[in-house]
Amino acid sequence: MEANQTDPPVSAETAPPVSDEMYKNLWEEFKYRHDLIWQRIFQFTTAIVLISIIPYIRQDLAGLLGNGILVAPVLAIFLALFVLLVIWHELMLFENIATALMHQQNLLLKLNHNLKARRPFGWFVMTYLVILLVLSIINYWIVQSILIPKP
Repeated sequence: MEANQTDPPVSAETAPPVSDEMYKNLWEEFKYRHDLIWQRIFQFTTAIVLISIIPYIRQDLAGLLGNGILVAPVLAIFLALFVLLVIWHELMLFENIATALMHQQNLLLKLNHNLKARRPFGWFVMTYLVILLVLSIINYWIVQSILIPKP
């Protein structure tokens, strides 16, 4: 085959039927991706919340550090942005696996999944993460305007 030729892309609709073993592997990958997304959401949420509450736990640091106390809320904002990117990538992988799995369920189990329909899972997850980012930004504003002593 020449270097400039490529095979046509294989989509869930054009993929050949799979064996029961291959179906089980798709199912395991689906469960793994789903669990991974939820684990990461809980881990990063915990980290963001813990970083965000540092100025409230040690209010004496706000007086000593002045604007330096803003490092914690800024770190929380950057972590929230990073989480958005990481989870978005994981959701794209998950969506591909979910579509392939549903296609195989249609073939093997005679189900009738709509493979073109948007599933709400990714939207719910991203909405949650955007809210977490917005709350981190609000927290920055609160720490800056309320906790830092004004000269």
